[in-house]
Amino acid sequence: MTNDEIYDFIGELAIALYSKKIRISLGALRAIMLDKGKDYVNNRGMASAVSAAYRRWKEKDPIIYYAIAYTYTDKEGNLAWDKPYKETAAE
Repeated sequence: MTNDEIYDFIGELAIALYSKKIRISLGALRAIMLDKGKDYVNNRGMASAVSAAYRRWKEKDPIIYYAIAYTYTDKEGNLAWDKPYKETAAE
């Protein structure tokens, strides 16, 4: 798969999942991509591909662009722009 094909696939999968109100982790997306023959080695690599797909779809189709932003999550289920929750120790 070329990068453009990968970014198209990530966007098309995002809109399909988003239409059913389904979110998946980057790890799950990575497993799907591995089945398609593309290994991203870790979630950081997968996050870079999702980010590139997000930028590609911005002008191409704003609805899919939005779906990408709200479909793929980290392992705790947080969206990419959510601030990570850190529990502070009580003094």
